[in-house]
Amino acid sequence: MGRRRRPEGAFTFDLVPDEGEVATPDAPAGATLDDDAGTRRGRVGRAWRGTHRHTRWGVLVAVVALAGTGVVVDAAMDRGREAALREAAGGVVDLSLPPREVWRVDGVADERAVPGGLAAVTGDVVAVQRAAELLGVDLETGETRWSVALVDRPGTCGPGLTFWSDTAEVTRSSRVVCLGQDRAGATTVLVVEEDGTVLARRELSEPVDLAVPGPGASVMTARWVGSPDDVDVQLQGDPMTDLAVVGDIDDGYDLQVRLEDAVTGEVRWTRTVPFGEVLDEEQCVRWSTGGRTAELERRGAVEHAVSERLVGVSGCGILAYFTPDGDPLDLSVLADADTESVRQVRPLADGGYAVSTGGWGQSGWRHHVLDGQGRLRFVVVGRLLDPWATSGVAADRWLVGQDGVTVALDATGAEVWRTRVGARELLARTSGVAVVLDDRDRVLGLDLADGSVLWVRDDVATEPATSGGEDQRTGEIQSVFTDGTVVATVAPAYTDAAVVSVWRALDVSTGEDLWSVDLRQDGWGVDLAVDGHLLRWWPTGLAGLSP
Repeated sequence: MGRRRRPEGAFTFDLVPDEGEVATPDAPAGATLDDDAGTRRGRVGRAWRGTHRHTRWGVLVAVVALAGTGVVVDAAMDRGREAALREAAGGVVDLSLPPREVWRVDGVADERAVPGGLAAVTGDVVAVQRAAELLGVDLETGETRWSVALVDRPGTCGPGLTFWSDTAEVTRSSRVVCLGQDRAGATTVLVVEEDGTVLARRELSEPVDLAVPGPGASVMTARWVGSPDDVDVQLQGDPMTDLAVVGDIDDGYDLQVRLEDAVTGEVRWTRTVPFGEVLDEEQCVRWSTGGRTAELERRGAVEHAVSERLVGVSGCGILAYFTPDGDPLDLSVLADADTESVRQVRPLADGGYAVSTGGWGQSGWRHHVLDGQGRLRFVVVGRLLDPWATSGVAADRWLVGQDGVTVALDATGAEVWRTRVGARELLARTSGVAVVLDDRDRVLGLDLADGSVLWVRDDVATEPATSGGEDQRTGEIQSVFTDGTVVATVAPAYTDAAVVSVWRALDVSTGEDLWSVDLRQDGWGVDLAVDGHLLRWWPTGLAGLSP
């Protein structure tokens, strides 16, 4: 998973550091073999030769049958493991070898490419929006499977890439939805199947203030409604430097949010968000003439963040999040936050959501952990450690970091264990191991059963020594991936000539080095896992990575 601003009856924990030290278990001794093992034929061999050949044939048939059964079981387990990895955050089918770039799609020369270009992933195809065309690119080979002309004035195709707090997310979708504008100014909808078939090309039935591709091959629209009272508010200062809103914006418009089927236009759900507290007064201001003039506008732009898992909208006095089925998320924790607090809402790697509030750089954030319907499960105080990458195994532990300790909670929020490791990030989680980054920039493997430390590395998240003469500056870990046995970290390194992605792969169980590779890039970007494959996204292009 790759690694943004505001749109983050309960069981509360006061996590107090334990006094006990964490013991590091000794490494198990290796198994040994007898010197003459397998070199002499023993009594069993002589007895085997003495049996009747029909008896031996029957035994062989039975052994082969059992072996065949084992192969079938192993194949089924491998398919199940692969399917889980394809759906998991940061899951990659195979990380046994270092990746390299095998294909790329760049922007069109002399024409402004749509930022990012990554419109959707459907089936085994990446839909890439490039200027006035939509390309279907084979996820593995980069071969162009199909292309569709965006005959209307291009807008946006999606659901695409979404940034939630510090994480970048792209999830599979059943179809690609593109919105544009015809010559008359009407908003048009284009729906494309994974094989390039155009299923629909239609106009929206009514004018709206916002229209974007939504989850599940839908269109999300929003429009301001209501008749609010006037407010006594004045704008003072220079609009370009120190504009101030004087007075209270105590009334405003409501926002009607609707999700409709992209093909048929059938309404799936409609919700009206009432005007509430104004959290950001700038959302109630409209700038014009290049930002040199400003006026009060309570029906300003509707900010939004939409993925296959979550829909969020904000505006003047508006803040709401919904599940794809239209269930509103419980945002009650945000009501108690002061004006200086940061608010974050994000989907979690294993399903459900976190609604969080706290101060930048502070450890005592308050997190409401919600279920898949947006209802409160439990509350934690500290740093909620959501994994950057998982092997697809269902989570039975939630990790929380606070004041030099890491605490594991079960599905109900009850404490299971605690360890004196100051984890600040959960890089990866497999079936039995949590790989964490602590407050000393060490990478550690923790046993999920009891929290014991399995291994420690202090050279993964630090700046490596450069072998050449270039001045290289390495940033923090930006992306993490796992295939269940290997954890791979990616950190950007900056030289005078290029950006380099520094890849390191460790054995999840032992922490041993497996491989490393430096990949030179054109500039800033994010590495992503999609359907078990690796992608590199940057503002004007996309590349596929593979061993």
